[in-house]
Amino acid sequence: MREAISPNGDAADLSGSQEEMEEIQRVSEHVLAATARRYKDVLDWAVPETLEATLAFVRLHRMHRVAASRQMDALELPVSLTGARFTLLLTLYFARDNLLAQNEISRELSVSRTNITNLIDGLERDGLVERVPNPADRRVSYAKLTLAGRDLCLAVLPDMTRFMLNHFDGFTAEEIQQFKQYVYRVQRNVALHHPGRYGKGIGIED
Repeated sequence: MREAISPNGDAADLSGSQEEMEEIQRVSEHVLAATARRYKDVLDWAVPETLEATLAFVRLHRMHRVAASRQMDALELPVSLTGARFTLLLTLYFARDNLLAQNEISRELSVSRTNITNLIDGLERDGLVERVPNPADRRVSYAKLTLAGRDLCLAVLPDMTRFMLNHFDGFTAEEIQQFKQYVYRVQRNVALHHPGRYGKGIGIED
C-alpha cells in the first residue's frame, strides 16, 4: 500500500501506478481552479489566477510537510525526529563547534525561548543534545550536539538533502532561480502586509 497526497494536501492510501498518482494531481489542480473561480462569483474584484496560485502554494506546503514526515519515518531512526527537532539539530550541526547559546538559537529560528527550551529538554533526554554552562556568565546556557546527535545528523542529512533536491526534478537552473525569486517576493509581500516575527531561513513555527 502506497501513500499519496489527496487533493487537499493530506496523506491518503493509494495502491496503484504512476498514472494514478498523476490523476490525483490533475484532480487537485481542477479543484483548486474551481475553488478560485468561486471567489470571483462572490467578489467582483477577486482575481482567480492569483487566488489559484495562492491555494496551490498552500497545498504545496501541506504536501511538503506530509512528505517530509513520511521520508523521516522511512529512515526508521532510533528516536522520534519531528521537523522542529531536526531543524534545531541541524542548526547546531552547522554551528561552529556544534555549539550555540539558547538565546542565539531562539533568534536564529525566530522561536520563543520557551519552545526552544522544551525542544532542547526532549533532545537532551534522547541523548542528542547536552547543555553546557558558560563559566563566565551563569545566566547563559549553551546547547551542544552530543556525538550521538552529530551521528544522527550525518545519517539523516544526505537523505533529506536528496528529498529537497527531488522537488525540482526537471527544472533548469534558470527556472529554479526564477522560482526562488518569486517565493522571496511573496515572502516580502506577506511581511509587508502582515508585519510580524518571521524565521530567518529554515526557521520553525512558534
